[in-house]
Amino acid sequence: MDDKIVQLAPMLGLIDAPFMNALVKIGGFDEMFAPYILADEKSLAHRGVLRHRFCNVDKSVILVPQLLSNSEVGFLHFANQLYNLGYKKVSWNMGCPQPFVIERNRGAAMLKNITTTASLIEAVLPKLQPQLSIKIRLGYTSCDEFYKLIEMFNRFEISELVVHARTAEQQYAGNVDKETFVEGAKLSRNRLVYNGDIYSTADIENLQLPNLKGFMIGRGAIANPFIGLQIKGKCIGNQAEKFKTFCLDIQNWYFSHGGRGSVNRMKELWKYFSKSFVSENQVFNELLPITNSADFASAVNRIFDTYQLKFN
Repeated sequence: MDDKIVQLAPMLGLIDAPFMNALVKIGGFDEMFAPYILADEKSLAHRGVLRHRFCNVDKSVILVPQLLSNSEVGFLHFANQLYNLGYKKVSWNMGCPQPFVIERNRGAAMLKNITTTASLIEAVLPKLQPQLSIKIRLGYTSCDEFYKLIEMFNRFEISELVVHARTAEQQYAGNVDKETFVEGAKLSRNRLVYNGDIYSTADIENLQLPNLKGFMIGRGAIANPFIGLQIKGKCIGNQAEKFKTFCLDIQNWYFSHGGRGSVNRMKELWKYFSKSFVSENQVFNELLPITNSADFASAVNRIFDTYQLKFN
């Protein structure tokens, strides 16, 4: 599947500059989407503020900023400012299912009233400088809503439609609905990117579609940082050593710059890193009670020396 692009999903609170910088060294990801910026007309940002936001991301990362907005003025202001900073594509988040986002009529709430959303897209596109990627769900309450969403998006020419194959009400629980994604995708005039529960190449075996542009991966990329290379059929040498370096690169950055919350941040990541070990529960349980960075670093070294990884 080396003709398909692989994108890193924008997971707020987990995927950030240190993670991206470590992952780009491994390779396999064509683009990395940043956690969202609130693009509200009441909080218009100066270009310097936006430049500072991404200043820690390595220059080799192909970064796509993501905007959360239900405002024509706000979205255009932020998107065009980002274009002037050199970002040729922006992502419009119409898929976030978090309650605090939904109650403000942003994110996946925009899937409820597609007439209003269509009018907003129609107003934005003629004035928009960067390419537009839009991230959605199969629907708000029902996967069957996907067909009407596809019909609506067919009115517009966009860079891609990234589809998380769950409803907003599911959030991140329950099964993804690949069948509805495939059937709806056949009707799309835009190219689609599939997102949802991709942990190995087996998870995308039945997603061969002419207009499938590629895959967006979030939790699966934390649990398996080699997945981009695996999808592209690339050879990966000495995975065990590369995985250890990947984990330690992120840890070292946090323990040097991350402040008081750095241990908790690493624990969140190790919920996924531990899945790469044969005894994943034992690995994570060793780290769970630790509260300071020195003890945590020692425990991580001990884990790599003691426990068997699922790959060589």
